[in-house]
Amino acid sequence: MRFLAIFTLFILSINSIALEIDEKLTIRILGLSDTKKTLLTNRGIEDGLVVGDHAKFFLTTGVIARAVVIKASPGRSIWSVYRIIDSDKITKDKVVNIKIASPVKLTEDPTRAIKSDDMSGTIPVMARGKTSEPIPEVSEEDRSDLDSMMDEQAPVIVGSSSGSKTLEVFGVLSLNSLSGSYEQGDNSGDSSVGNIDFSVGFEKYFSTKGSFLENISIFALISKRTSKSGLEVSTSSDWTEYGIGANWHFYNSPFVNNKLIGYATLAGGVGSATTETEVSSTSTASADPLSGSSNFMLLGVGGKYYLRNGFGARVTLDYFRSGSTFEFDDSDENLTLSLSGIRFRVGMSYRF
Repeated sequence: MRFLAIFTLFILSINSIALEIDEKLTIRILGLSDTKKTLLTNRGIEDGLVVGDHAKFFLTTGVIARAVVIKASPGRSIWSVYRIIDSDKITKDKVVNIKIASPVKLTEDPTRAIKSDDMSGTIPVMARGKTSEPIPEVSEEDRSDLDSMMDEQAPVIVGSSSGSKTLEVFGVLSLNSLSGSYEQGDNSGDSSVGNIDFSVGFEKYFSTKGSFLENISIFALISKRTSKSGLEVSTSSDWTEYGIGANWHFYNSPFVNNKLIGYATLAGGVGSATTETEVSSTSTASADPLSGSSNFMLLGVGGKYYLRNGFGARVTLDYFRSGSTFEFDDSDENLTLSLSGIRFRVGMSYRF
């Protein structure tokens, strides 16, 4: 529990990093007001845009406008245009590029300063330069017209996404107790062991919007498990296993940042196992440790949380089942060991 508390505090203490300046996106203007001071685009939170982002709208011929995001949903955003350079190029269904720009600086002159508000009226920014340039207000009529065009009616979310980052490395740790049975010839019985389980893996996401793969990821992992049971006569076991699996993200998009993501997971794999018995009174180990093969499967649910810099945390509650077969050189009777139980795992990841 102490480890979990420290882990949680560590995650909560990490601050997200702002969207990098000069990042570029290609967007389509889905709608605009009569004055062209308010635009609706087909890019939103899942593309990394957040309320307050500034950008230059440009074509191959040059910059045509500068605007700031005033509302965002997962797949849409509304922009307030505060500088129009080429009005003729700002049209409905126009495909343009945007380049994220630095927030403009406020004047240090208190008589000319603009007070920040909730963005319901004038946007609290100024154009670059020594002189102030107030941003035009967004009329309620313009805002209402564009709101009605948004396919995804979602509240304004101060968050972002990692839609362009589809590869991830992760590591998870689990301390658990598993129970099961063993069998060797006519002998059988119950078994219970405590496990330390550490896994590292590689996960692939699919950013194709509208596809059934949008909320699915696949992964490969390497798992190392160790256990030790008994006092006078102790048995140490070790597993090295390789597996593949898939995650289905059913709560929030797997690309969203600063929000909890719920997912279900399924995986299976095979590997090798060894077991060794030691008598504490003589401090001698069995001359021939047993070697064998193993297999496993797991099914569970969990949660993920990502920061804008790519780092994330995850927790998983799963049902785990494994089987191991150990061979004796001088006997045809193999030893089989089956273990199963509920595991709680915590881990960290980095997406790139």
